[in-house]
Amino acid sequence: MNIDFLDKICLRLKEVQAFNKKTVFSISTTAKIEPSSYLTPTRVFDEFVLTGCVIFDQKNLPSLLKKIDGQFDIILVDSEKKISLSMDNHSKNKKHLYNTAEHLESRTLSKTCFDHIKYSKIFEFKPNDLTVNATWCFLSQRFKFLSGKKVTILGAGNIGSKLALKLVECGAEVHLHRRDFYKGQNIVKGLNLIKPKGAVANIHFHRNLIESTFLSDILIGASNGNQIISVDVIHNVNKNCLVVDLGKNNLSKEAIKIALENSLEIYRTDVTASIEAYIYEALKMHDIILNSYGKKYLGFCEIVSGGYFGQHGDIVVDSINKPTKILGVAQGDGLFKQVLGAIDKNKIKKLKNSMNTQ
Repeated sequence: MNIDFLDKICLRLKEVQAFNKKTVFSISTTAKIEPSSYLTPTRVFDEFVLTGCVIFDQKNLPSLLKKIDGQFDIILVDSEKKISLSMDNHSKNKKHLYNTAEHLESRTLSKTCFDHIKYSKIFEFKPNDLTVNATWCFLSQRFKFLSGKKVTILGAGNIGSKLALKLVECGAEVHLHRRDFYKGQNIVKGLNLIKPKGAVANIHFHRNLIESTFLSDILIGASNGNQIISVDVIHNVNKNCLVVDLGKNNLSKEAIKIALENSLEIYRTDVTASIEAYIYEALKMHDIILNSYGKKYLGFCEIVSGGYFGQHGDIVVDSINKPTKILGVAQGDGLFKQVLGAIDKNKIKKLKNSMNTQ
């Protein structure tokens, strides 16, 4: 990160503020290290504008945060640790701290951001999970249903493994390939162990690339920047196969050419829908925690809301700060009472009267 990059962020800030909407800035990392940090595309939604950056070195992160704090309404920070953390000169001298979990955890990207951001709202987010959800949603709607489809995922890392589990839960027969045989085999064993008991489909591991892709209905490249999808792979899949480039540069130029010549669709995952939904979700959860979540004593009864686990006899409402709806009476085990006693009915009557006078 350098002065030129910070200048670009200032220019981008002016651009997004011109929309006169809420502004959101995301800070992400990727496992594939690139020569320099870069800005991500600007996305305009109904209620907010999103832009951001991908960084590969945290030593100048405080300078970045100083530029954006208070200038953007919301800051999203990548909570997934994908890059090695840069140690400053002071910490390098503390060799005895290198192997302590506390020291390393205190240097995560999100921890640094939460320590420095004072004026903007700040939330953690998981870009890999957004990619997985966006891919699954696209495939589900593109094919109407996934049950019985043969899906091959080339690359069984964080994204490939999570996507495999979502797909097998939908009844797809999932075939995974990973160059590291030992890791790949253990990952597949683990996924098959934790999939729901009712899932009749399975996840299969293949050491051989061509074997894994044979007659695939859906081919997903989830390798970290390797051109794993070759011409031979394209010739091996189903004639109506959909190809998804989930990573970066997973298809060779020759493979792309042959795929298009054979009228195969190639799709690059678009996370627009997932990240828009996540921002609304984060803001709604923020509102719930501030205004609805918790427990309050009103003098004649205890009320709980926002998912707070109520004790026996607590009244469950829609908001502890400004209740407008009574949902039920807690049974003390996470369920509502099915039969209300005189005490319960009396509490509810008083609470309704209190709500009507507010």
